Amino acid sequence: MHPLDASEALNFSHPLRDLPQRQAHPARIVWRTPMTCPPHPPDGHVDERLPKMRGIGPKLNQTKFKVGNNSTKVGEQVKYGPTADLSAKQQQKLTDHYGEHGTVKTPQNSLNRLTQYSDSHTTYTKAATASGRPLTEQEALVAGSAKNKAPASSINHVIASGTGQNVLNHETLQFQQGVKNTNAGAQKLSTATTDAEKAAAQQQMRKGLAQQAAGVGRMQGYSRATLAERQGELTPAQVQAKRDGALQNTLTAMQGPDQATRFGAYKDVLKDTFDAPGNLRLGNRTQNTKISTGFDTPLDANGKPTERAERLFHAHQTFGPDRLLTEDRLFTKDDKGEAMSSSKETAKTGDKRKADAADTDAAPSSSKRRKKL
Repeated sequence: MHPLDASEALNFSHPLRDLPQRQAHPARIVWRTPMTCPPHPPDGHVDERLPKMRGIGPKLNQTKFKVGNNSTKVGEQVKYGPTADLSAKQQQKLTDHYGEHGTVKTPQNSLNRLTQYSDSHTTYTKAATASGRPLTEQEALVAGSAKNKAPASSINHVIASGTGQNVLNHETLQFQQGVKNTNAGAQKLSTATTDAEKAAAQQQMRKGLAQQAAGVGRMQGYSRATLAERQGELTPAQVQAKRDGALQNTLTAMQGPDQATRFGAYKDVLKDTFDAPGNLRLGNRTQNTKISTGFDTPLDANGKPTERAERLFHAHQTFGPDRLLTEDRLFTKDDKGEAMSSSKETAKTGDKRKADAADTDAAPSSSKRRKKL
């Protein structure tokens, strides 16, 4: 018998509920060896290992998008934060687990929105260029600015940081429940005398281990997708190292020895994934505020979703919880019913990353998926 390790936590098919039928100690999930990833499939081929998107909520390729202006009115706004769908009791459990940090004026904890991304506009123009993405209209303006700033612009997420923090909070609680079930099952197994009692105890242990694996696996799905978008900006080895680090930090956040250690890892997970250039670009400040927590789809010069948008939307549809994939929690819409975006590219040159794709595991574009059908 041995504890569930990190690689096993990610080897379950979506939605990560299937656990191998074996006994295990109720010990914590442990980090053993870095996960290595096979090469990206050739263009035009679908990676069959990728979980398939579920039929929940609107689809990206069936949605009309528009970058509005200052007079654009919001019709249906998606707006939620780290505490959405959490009861007061659950919020207290998170506070007990991660603690309260920062100051009275600027508190830092799991219940308040954390902002950790670089405020340098050139960070995102350089990342886009290195990764082979066309610049957004705002990113193109940075090059001509003496202050390296684009007017009326902001640093905008594709998958909202509030989404990432909310998911991490919920998965932390699921992990804790998994630990509770695993330990309870182990205790029952130690005193079981009949086959029926042993079977029931083992079943509870398997359920607990599956809950722990699901919590880690969902976060790792998001981490791997957002970090895949940094190919080119970072070398394949650097991307792999950050993926390994994100997995280690997720495990530490969920089962670290004390509040300070857990919260430090919690912040690091978010900073290296949702708040990193792979999930960010420069866009219109006003539209970003209006879109709020909605999935903010980057558009190409023709107003269609970019390939990066498709890949990250695929990740959100695949790893996101059902409660965040409904009509009212995906796209913010204007008063004419069109989905809103805060950025548009300057030229139609595709979304080809320069990196040697030693590994991306990123979702194929919808056009490539259609070729397979």
